[in-house]
Amino acid sequence: MAKVYLSPSNQTDNRYAYGNTTEAVQCGKIADACRAALERSGVTVKVGHMPSMQDKCKESNAFGADLHVPIHTNAFNGKVSGPRMFCYSVPGKGYDACKAVFAELAPLSPGASENIQQASYYEVRVPSAPTAYIECEFHDNAATAKWIVEHTVDIGEAIARGICDYFGVTFKEKEQPKPATTGKLYRVQVGAFAVRANAEKMLRRLKDAGFEGYIRE
Repeated sequence: MAKVYLSPSNQTDNRYAYGNTTEAVQCGKIADACRAALERSGVTVKVGHMPSMQDKCKESNAFGADLHVPIHTNAFNGKVSGPRMFCYSVPGKGYDACKAVFAELAPLSPGASENIQQASYYEVRVPSAPTAYIECEFHDNAATAKWIVEHTVDIGEAIARGICDYFGVTFKEKEQPKPATTGKLYRVQVGAFAVRANAEKMLRRLKDAGFEGYIRE
């Protein structure tokens, strides 16, 4: 069974251009959605949210992760947008994981500046497992910050889809709640008329409005 360590940003000082929120809060929500999607698909997950990046890497190694996934949002000049992903080497397993996640997240994102790059960030080079480092979107751009806040579940699900694809695991869709049924039928009476012509007139109005009806004496 595949094991994934999710490392959402702990950067509480990175304020969003929308929503009076922070990178740490929103990335925590994304990681929660990703974890739920991965676990229902049979992937074992550990989430390290607020520890230091040094402790996160230690936790990931002790967990025996097969993939290390930092989840962040980005900032530059308030105008740039689009997901960015980072891996240690090209080609490599981290690059393959980045490509799989990118294929799911990039079409979902409203941004246009999208790419996968090599990097030597601490959480890219230190973990024993291959790393797919994800910058989901730019939070200093008001439009994309709003999109992140309103789509944390969608982003988390997209990341999970990509991870499942990387491992060759079948992604299990989220079950939709079924409407409650009692087996009973409840009838609504519109009116009672002393003159049949008036009853027929009301019945025609009901049917014209798309409702079924009948006259009963």
